Amino acid sequence: MISNCSEGPAIAYRNFNLCPHCRQNGYPALLTRLSETLPMISRSDGESFHLLLADRPLPYPIECRLGPANQVSACFWYSHISGSRKTRSTIVILPYPHVNRPSLFRLLETAADLLAEELRCRGNLDTFYEFVPSCVRAMEAVG
Repeated sequence: MISNCSEGPAIAYRNFNLCPHCRQNGYPALLTRLSETLPMISRSDGESFHLLLADRPLPYPIECRLGPANQVSACFWYSHISGSRKTRSTIVILPYPHVNRPSLFRLLETAADLLAEELRCRGNLDTFYEFVPSCVRAMEAVG
């Protein structure tokens, strides 16, 4: 469940390769991903955390016998100062817009915004989220 809070700095940095949070805390600033074929989707407040799309979205579920997937899974990596520099992962399940690839990019951007806000407020993320576009709470933790 996405929290509402007003604590801490706002999400000031979007879609960067050199992380202001890492630079601020004396760590190497260059972010790397599993797949460099997509545009960079990243977020940071410049002080306490960064979040980035780690890999290209994959069909969900991935089992071939189930036919075409109506959803994709996206892996995001994040680091927060409360986590002692550990990189953690969270998975987001999103609807797959079969006819409009730019829509998927917009869904990934929205998911990154929501995850960044949750990370800013709580200092960590759940392991698994499902994106629900028609719901007021756009993402809900599963499990």
